[in-house]
Amino acid sequence: MAVKKQPKDLSKMSKRLQNKVIRNAALFVLFLIMFIFSVVNLIRWAVYNGKAENLKDQLIESSFSEIPKDKYANTRDTKKKNPVDFDTLKDRNTDTVAWIKIPGTTVDYPIVQTTNNDYYLHKDFDRKYSTCGWIFMDFKNSAKMIDKNTVLYGHNIKSGIMFADLQMILDNEIEGDVNIEVYTPYEKLNYKVFSSYMTYPDDYAIKSNIVDDETQGAFIREMLDRSETIYNLVPYKTDRVLTLSTCDDSGAKRILVHAVYVGGEIYKY
Repeated sequence: MAVKKQPKDLSKMSKRLQNKVIRNAALFVLFLIMFIFSVVNLIRWAVYNGKAENLKDQLIESSFSEIPKDKYANTRDTKKKNPVDFDTLKDRNTDTVAWIKIPGTTVDYPIVQTTNNDYYLHKDFDRKYSTCGWIFMDFKNSAKMIDKNTVLYGHNIKSGIMFADLQMILDNEIEGDVNIEVYTPYEKLNYKVFSSYMTYPDDYAIKSNIVDDETQGAFIREMLDRSETIYNLVPYKTDRVLTLSTCDDSGAKRILVHAVYVGGEIYKY
């Protein structure tokens, strides 16, 4: 008995249907992979953020203790005790050089420094891998905070940790002067912000190798001109500057905050 051949149009329609099913299946698999990848990254992000926040809380609890103002009243010793327990911090991480605290923000961290500016981009204070990284000082700077421009870096983590709150300074959300406190093993250094702005990555703004007053003066004038907020504070060319650097939300630009040293106090050590 002769078998009837399928009409050519029907055969073509069948092949097109098969191809469409294959394409749809491939797209479904691709979207499924993308979905799983996104979920895994989201969970990974949440885990590392949680670990970073817990680590910060641990370090504050174990190594930072505010001293009552009247503790040294009626004594001849004018040198106060350092609220930061650097011995404990250095036992945990020998790269510890200072502690930064910005009142009115969540910035409250020990600062580390190593031989390059890459290591702590993806390492936490315990030197374990972390997408949050840690707050670190430019490797070219002196840990004694005596340079013309000391530069600190930190990620802008959307959950509000590390240097995320530099956005608050940029948006002028802190009332009054913006103060920055930096503690070293030997002293407390007080700074006031005089410039903040957003820009594309710019080596000029994060110079950590300024050595003379004239260069420092030109640097300060440039930072004042760039500032998106007028702080009514003009540093001298002989002043020391602290620069804080982080990414914006997109990662394409940088938020930069510049502060001038305005005094401090010496600690026992």
